[in-house]
Amino acid sequence: MKKTLSSMIVCVFLPLFATTVAQGQKINYRASTYVKIAPEKEAEALEFARTVGTKVVREEMSAGIPIVSFALSRVTYSGVPAMEYNYIASTTFEGAPPEPNPAVTGPIVQKVAGMSLAQYQQKLSSLGTVTGTVLSRIEAATPGAKLAEGNYFQVVRWKITPQRGADYGSYIQRMQLPLNAQAMKDGRIISWDASRTVSPGGSGAGWDATTVTYVKDLASALPSTPPAGNQGEMNFGKVFPGQNFTTFVDAGRALRQAVRTELVRAMVVVQK
Repeated sequence: MKKTLSSMIVCVFLPLFATTVAQGQKINYRASTYVKIAPEKEAEALEFARTVGTKVVREEMSAGIPIVSFALSRVTYSGVPAMEYNYIASTTFEGAPPEPNPAVTGPIVQKVAGMSLAQYQQKLSSLGTVTGTVLSRIEAATPGAKLAEGNYFQVVRWKITPQRGADYGSYIQRMQLPLNAQAMKDGRIISWDASRTVSPGGSGAGWDATTVTYVKDLASALPSTPPAGNQGEMNFGKVFPGQNFTTFVDAGRALRQAVRTELVRAMVVVQK
């Protein structure tokens, strides 16, 4: 069932970065909301997010709410048939997302936006419709990314092979994370992260895991010239000298299957 934006306490949008989880460090979680905004409402929604939503989030950060990042991103291509949503809204938390607390958020909204929490929620409701929500746990990420408006995100949704969840986690940590860390050092990407779906779950869930590759601009996401035919193998050999590239590719195919890919553009960005 679709919900209005009034179900959201604050205007928080699409995945940003999270640092690699170290021993004793809190696990980051990402709450993502999928939103349909009508064409005639997009300019107003973006302006509200930039002028009011970002201030609310920064004030929440200052108040001790463990928000790591906030952004609003637009889906570049909606597919055929078109998806129900055209914006993805998320916030990344250090640790588990706290329960909504109007006693905390209400005064923040009043201070920043000059309106009551109910009025703020009503304003959000007028801008778009929520089509679904997903909670994910970050399990690997390249650290230190500084993202900006105009960056593009290549998002891949995955179904993990049944009974191979632990193997998939090891593959992400031991193989994918080092490869993407090197890609970041080489300047080929801005950042990368991988998350595991916490809710919804079960066989009927749309995907079990997500990987996101962050690049500077559209030209980086969609290069005008193809890479060398063996570029992937060369990149692999730089990180894992002497190891077999074909074995690596086959391992990935055995552990997961892509069910959806999306290209999205960051429209609004706030980082702690």
